[in-house]
Amino acid sequence: MAEIPVNMAGKAILMSVTLELDEQVLANLPFGPGERERHMQIELACRFYGHGWLTLGQGARMANLDHYAFGVALAERGIPRQYGVAEAEEDLVHARR
Repeated sequence: MAEIPVNMAGKAILMSVTLELDEQVLANLPFGPGERERHMQIELACRFYGHGWLTLGQGARMANLDHYAFGVALAERGIPRQYGVAEAEEDLVHARR
């Protein structure tokens, strides 16, 4: 399992991503300005997980959700849970906390 980069205080190092999107298109979304970014964050995490690019734990961290809430977000989008060795190891680490 890949290590998560942390700073001296033990906090995960975060990266900011800027997207240039058409404002008229964004205005048609059913979200307010403060909600759009949050929904995009969750949507990207779900799609990346669905493609197999992230484990459940990584997807949950990317979406800034706990494992259960991320599982709900996946189910809402019809994305099946993948369960392999990496996920089993994550579950063991999570269960020992």
